[in-house]
Amino acid sequence: MAAGRDERRALWILRAAGTAVILLSAILLAVLPAAPVSENVPGFSMPVVGFELAGRPEHVFGILGDPGDPARGEAVRRMDLGNRIDFFYLLAYPAFYVGLGLFLRARQRVPRGVATLLLVLPLAMAVGDALENRELLLLSQLTDTGSMGVPLERLRTFTLIKWYAIYGASGIAALYIWREAGWWRWSAVLFAAAALLGFSSVVYLPGIEHGSLLLVPAWIMTYVRSFRSAQERAKAP
Repeated sequence: MAAGRDERRALWILRAAGTAVILLSAILLAVLPAAPVSENVPGFSMPVVGFELAGRPEHVFGILGDPGDPARGEAVRRMDLGNRIDFFYLLAYPAFYVGLGLFLRARQRVPRGVATLLLVLPLAMAVGDALENRELLLLSQLTDTGSMGVPLERLRTFTLIKWYAIYGASGIAALYIWREAGWWRWSAVLFAAAALLGFSSVVYLPGIEHGSLLLVPAWIMTYVRSFRSAQERAKAP
């Protein structure tokens, strides 16, 4: 009975957090700039991810526009609005990972220590993302290159904490999702591939963005799986 109750609770978290992720993702796609004002950080396609991983003032100006560029005002307005909305998003997707960890634990797929790690990593995601947003909102207002060095250094640190927590949780979860029976187990391939691409950023920074594209179908598969009844249990392989 306790296992069934724990599984139902985990499924409820996955459904609620997954719904919030979908709604907020749609809002962010509509709000954030679809293209940089002049050019993105080399290797990146999404302006917001390029901004998160900007390493030099010229990267920021390429995305948001140089001081005096007539397009800068609108780009900054949209980027800032998106980063403020992201304070809600940074609660939703870590909660999704919490639900995933609780679900795997309720089904006795993961040891207690691994389950604890899958609950700690979402906290790192949320904290890293919140601190990242603070630096992004600061940098969007700066036009003096001499004052941008320290915020850019902090931004890179907080951004990597967020992304590596996401990819760490994804890679760990993949090992145990693969033990499931049924179609959902194939999301493990996507979670694992996303993690590998994400951690490849150690040598190729845009790997972070490439990995995020694989997380989308992995999250969707997990969200759809969460609507199956907690009483409908697949047999362990």
